[in-house]
Amino acid sequence: MVLTSFAHAEQLAYSKRKQTTGLHYSYQWQDSFKQTQNLEFTMPIKQQGQYSHKRFVNNLAQQYVYIELLKAARQIDPREARINIRRRTQNNIEIEVSSRSDQMLTKWRNAMNESQDDAFDNYLSDNYYSRFISYLGKEAIKPDHLRYINENKVPLLPVAQAIYDTLPLNTESRIYVNLLLSWVQSIPYNELEDRTTSNGAGYLPPLGVITNNQGDCDSKSVLMASLIRSLLPDVPMVMIYLPEHALLGISMPHRSDEPTYTFEGIDYLLMEPTGPAVMPIGTIGDKSRSDITSGLYSYEHIR
Repeated sequence: MVLTSFAHAEQLAYSKRKQTTGLHYSYQWQDSFKQTQNLEFTMPIKQQGQYSHKRFVNNLAQQYVYIELLKAARQIDPREARINIRRRTQNNIEIEVSSRSDQMLTKWRNAMNESQDDAFDNYLSDNYYSRFISYLGKEAIKPDHLRYINENKVPLLPVAQAIYDTLPLNTESRIYVNLLLSWVQSIPYNELEDRTTSNGAGYLPPLGVITNNQGDCDSKSVLMASLIRSLLPDVPMVMIYLPEHALLGISMPHRSDEPTYTFEGIDYLLMEPTGPAVMPIGTIGDKSRSDITSGLYSYEHIR
């Protein structure tokens, strides 16, 4: 997945210890210029936010939808329509609507189908999941990465600020993002399961990546995007999904000879938060480049 000619990111030192003010983290790693970097920050012990992510279980989702459909059916005047709801299998709900009026039959069939979709979407939202369309057009369920990015901007501000404070005043944002990128790349990698079939297994929210000091490509890309958003709230970004990988795109000033990728009219420099190769902004692995060139990707704009 990465170019072997690049140096591999490595945590030269890592520690986490409890203090009266919170959990104190200390890191030492080598950046893309082979310079040793140091970072320290403290996070509140009871920091609000998600540290883990529940695996999606469709049977539980359908049980929730079934109960919500029963509630919706009870609100319908039996003089207009009668509703019969059955769970044929654990993952299949059958809605039967009968009425003497064709108009009412159509009305309440549509209403119950809409209630079913709304209930499923509510279950996804309550459990930090979202619908996902792969590059093959296949619909699946994945962790709601965009929501995690948005909700972790404030909790991760101490980390983003600590990295920024290691640089001289008025440093260009690209230098800051490159340093941030090298730190995220140095966090140990945990291999991604197939996102279209894993039902979120193995995914860690940003705070979970920091607490556990590991993450897969989706987890590390979301962490990276959250940290960028903490100090650069308006910079355009995209999350790019490949068959077995994820990476980020960011729109910022670049040289005319640098490779960029255009999504909906905006040019982006791509980056590989996953590691272990230390790749600066604008450089991606051979496999990533091949997949994108072949159209084997989907993406989401990070608002």
